[in-house]
Amino acid sequence: MARTKSLSIGEYLIDALKGHGVDHIFGVPGDFILGLHVIGDRRGMRMVNCTREEAATYAADGYAREKGLGAVAVTYGVGTLATMAALGSANAESVPVVVVGGAPGMGERDSRRIHHMPSADMESPYRMMEEIAPHCVLLDDPDEAYDQIDWLLRNVRDTMMPGYIELPRDMIEAKPIAPHPIPRAMDELVPLARLNAAADDVIATINKAKRPIIWAGQGARRLQFGDRLLRFAEATGMPIVESVMGKGAVDGTHPLVLGVYVGAGSPPRLREFVEDSDLVVQIGVNVNDITTGAFSTGIAVENRVHLASDAVSVGHRRYEGVNLGAIAHVIERRIDEFKSHKVPKNLPYSWAEEITDAPRITTGVVADRLQRFIEKSDIVLCDVGVGAHLSMDSQLNRNGQFHIARLYVGMGFAVPAAYGATLARGKGRPIVLIGDGSFQMTGFDLSTAIREGISPIVLVLDNHGYGAERSIHDGEFNDIAQWDYAAVGQVVGAIGLQVFTPGQLDEALARARKDRDTAYIIQVDLDKTDVPRGLKALGEGLAELMAAGD
Repeated sequence: MARTKSLSIGEYLIDALKGHGVDHIFGVPGDFILGLHVIGDRRGMRMVNCTREEAATYAADGYAREKGLGAVAVTYGVGTLATMAALGSANAESVPVVVVGGAPGMGERDSRRIHHMPSADMESPYRMMEEIAPHCVLLDDPDEAYDQIDWLLRNVRDTMMPGYIELPRDMIEAKPIAPHPIPRAMDELVPLARLNAAADDVIATINKAKRPIIWAGQGARRLQFGDRLLRFAEATGMPIVESVMGKGAVDGTHPLVLGVYVGAGSPPRLREFVEDSDLVVQIGVNVNDITTGAFSTGIAVENRVHLASDAVSVGHRRYEGVNLGAIAHVIERRIDEFKSHKVPKNLPYSWAEEITDAPRITTGVVADRLQRFIEKSDIVLCDVGVGAHLSMDSQLNRNGQFHIARLYVGMGFAVPAAYGATLARGKGRPIVLIGDGSFQMTGFDLSTAIREGISPIVLVLDNHGYGAERSIHDGEFNDIAQWDYAAVGQVVGAIGLQVFTPGQLDEALARARKDRDTAYIIQVDLDKTDVPRGLKALGEGLAELMAAGD
């Protein structure tokens, strides 16, 4: 942005966020940040008041996944700390979320004890934030504030990692006298020779393979590589599987897209097909216990090419600093150098089987109905637990349609992220899959969506407790209070329905689809022992890891 001495720090911050495409800031107004809310409202920024700071941060997370940047504004101490659990998700999932935390003024930073302080140390919230937000600034000097804001927003967006801006309340209206940039070390450029060497190695290795396959992950999803990845697959004849964190990276209806591969949690035919390939090309796959099915993937290092966010690896050879974005451009320019492989016959698609009749609803029924129900314009938001696993088998019909906090496994993500993503996209209807335990955490934030004119269809998968934990080790500690989730609709302004059979689910979904201007809560009654195939396999794997650590 052009620097001018006519703007206060608060005004400059609001305008800078708008310059990055942010038209909504989520949060809870409080005394130390109230001045920014006033300025935002005055300058045309929609300041969305959420039910709690954690929900606001998840909403900004959903917003950032669609628009490239999301923002939260909260008060000091109690507000800032309340964002941290959800901001940890943005860190783990590589989502560019900025938290603006109001703080005591610079003139108040003496020995006085001020409300909202978590300890006698006034700087402790900032230091806590530094642990989960890689980019942090304290706007304590009006002459440096413009540059600090620009630097932080640019880095948050470019690195897709969260940031924190601490804004003392006596700085919100402060104006610079002589604004100037702060000298910083320049980023080291990757040598062109290393980039070309990595590309040479990738091309030669893929061309040498007899039956290569693409494993698309979180990096491909975050960079919105869906169409580019499908063009690459078509040019090379390589089928695509997705990771659980990369679900939705590509259009699932494309004939080269097979489903989700997650080691032992995969359908047997798909697992065999992937692990029998002589080369797996990983596109932005975050390798961890969740994406590998508790480290059960049977792919040798020498049979991997990994295009990651920080480096390219070809077998045991590693090219530091050659990131996914850079190598993708080179590969696209040199696409004619790739061999076109013959696509194998009888590809092992792993989509949910159609279930026409059953005495009661099962997770398999929900997976089948989901893939038949969603429209291209819909946005599918999924919380952790049973919904996260059954949705892996549902076929989506456009890239970028699905959002989930799969690695962080933070309960309560889906409802607030749903309205955040919808506000960012500006169109579409959110379809939310959420377990009963997760709904009890943030489900009432559905009222914020309704106030903002959004009408989600929320499927509460009521398996009477923590189903994911039951799959690892069961006990009464996994039980939760039984709610009438459909009745919550009367409280927040939605229509609530309870369903027990596939037929009732079909009727409820049809009614909700027809009534596009009303939010729905559909309470889906599941047996407490009904565990999706993928969750059962992961639970067994995690249980083994726990036992190994005893």
